[in-house]
Amino acid sequence: MTDQVQFEYQCVAGPTVIAIGKKENRAQAVAEYQTIINREAGKGWEFVGIDEFQTSEPPGCLQGNKPIITIFKMIIFKRPKVAPNDAKP
Repeated sequence: MTDQVQFEYQCVAGPTVIAIGKKENRAQAVAEYQTIINREAGKGWEFVGIDEFQTSEPPGCLQGNKPIITIFKMIIFKRPKVAPNDAKP
């Protein structure tokens, strides 16, 4: 029987809005994601990808009938799961 590597996953919220000011500052937006990815890699997490999802909240008094939609970016990481017998005392 072959041993299958089990993984654990972690999702980290990415920036929802990055104000860059000028077109030339787009690298700043990329650098924000790069900083998060490198930080988590330093903790042993391997980058898997970026996914997005949205939430919908009921409208408040001033929004009329439109729900409040927020889009979130999740940065997904994985690392091998430590088996109980591999854990250090």
